[in-house]
Amino acid sequence: MIRLSASFAVLVSLAAFAAEPSVTVQADVVFASTAPGSVDPSLTKMRDAMAPKVKYLTMKKVDSKKLDLVQNRAQTIALPNQKTAELTLQQVNDDNVATVKVKTPSVEAVYSLAKDKTLSAPAGANDGGDLWLVVSQPK
Repeated sequence: MIRLSASFAVLVSLAAFAAEPSVTVQADVVFASTAPGSVDPSLTKMRDAMAPKVKYLTMKKVDSKKLDLVQNRAQTIALPNQKTAELTLQQVNDDNVATVKVKTPSVEAVYSLAKDKTLSAPAGANDGGDLWLVVSQPK
């Protein structure tokens, strides 16, 4: 009887673990600078959106990772400035919009991330420019 109860408890625990919300995200670390250079074509939309505040002349991806975020479990991303960024999934609603907590050396904020949207969070200074953490849900 005790063995049966223990087995049932393990199965219930595994079922609860499997039911935890998760979402796959693309996390890119972007270097941006006002010094003359080139802009990666995939970053022109980001550059144009930021143009009213800062005119970046150089933008390039320095790292790119696909992460599987599980609710309430932080994932860490190493940054080129010897610091880290952290992503934590807080929830996923019925429309597959993820609520993600982003913590970088520059900011700690909670964002809503839909399938067709991208979030950009400042991630500190590096090598004469700025680092940005750009997160999206792969299509």
